Amino acid sequence: MGSSLGKGCYDIDSVLHWIAQDNAVEEEHVRDLDSESCVIEFNGRAWTVGSSAAYGLHETALHKNKAEEASLRTLGMLGKIIESERFTEGYVDLTVLLPQGERRYFRTLESNLAKGIYGSTFNGLKPNVKVRRVRVLPEGSGVALQIQDQEAMAIMFGHKDISLLRVKNGLIQAEKSLTLSNLGMIKLISECGIHISDELILATLICREVRNKNGFKHAFSDKEELKGARQILKAAKAKVWRLISKELDGFPHLATATKIYVTGGSHPVWGPELKAKFGPKLRYLKNEIEEMSAAFPDLSAPEYSGYKNRFTDSYLLIKGSQKYAS
Repeated sequence: MGSSLGKGCYDIDSVLHWIAQDNAVEEEHVRDLDSESCVIEFNGRAWTVGSSAAYGLHETALHKNKAEEASLRTLGMLGKIIESERFTEGYVDLTVLLPQGERRYFRTLESNLAKGIYGSTFNGLKPNVKVRRVRVLPEGSGVALQIQDQEAMAIMFGHKDISLLRVKNGLIQAEKSLTLSNLGMIKLISECGIHISDELILATLICREVRNKNGFKHAFSDKEELKGARQILKAAKAKVWRLISKELDGFPHLATATKIYVTGGSHPVWGPELKAKFGPKLRYLKNEIEEMSAAFPDLSAPEYSGYKNRFTDSYLLIKGSQKYAS
């Protein structure tokens, strides 16, 4: 349930696929849908989920929990899968990932989703499905499956939040984990003050700029404006990193961890800072991302730039589920 984009991996007859859907929900029945959107109808009410529900520029709701719209957003992705895969009959085994800090909503969401799957119509379709299982797990659970260390940490850099997850033998230890709210990419965007209309476009440009100095050139043709934007970003990064670093220093389990795994859509923004802070403890999921790239070659298309880091958790979760089921 990404703040900007819902994304997931799914398995039908042992073949893996991926899906992405804009984070937008409106309580109305939009007739002229974009290709990735879905209308959910339940108990006489209708909601449109996806880009067709988006009006104007994206702005992250900082004080809104992901759980508040998680059932509709999940049903929106499931409905799009049902439609595109012509999945009219079968079993559904569903897992949703939400921040560790929203754990108090997990059980309620599981119940709501089970009712929604049985009672909803998806883009006019009413499939004959049986719910085998619905689970809500903490974000990072897929990544955790790959970590078999006794004393490890995973840090997930999201668009809105940063999750600090203590991992032991492939499982997240909830009582030793923490969500840093509103310290994700959105914090850097708010400190930048660079005038680009849509925060998601600015987030993409920042990632490209940090990675290879090839982001801001697309937005600033004037050399002085380009130079100024780069100076603004440098100062904003220094300010935000001080805030993040202070939070990391105050979390004792990072100091005792033998390895620190880093993932999430915005983690490349902090590559040099993380290396300086954690040194040889630092680990990236390079092999796993290469495996995912081979499984989903279309994720390498230019229009999906940056998607791989955002899909890693979901991909590793479904691969782990396949392994344990076999």
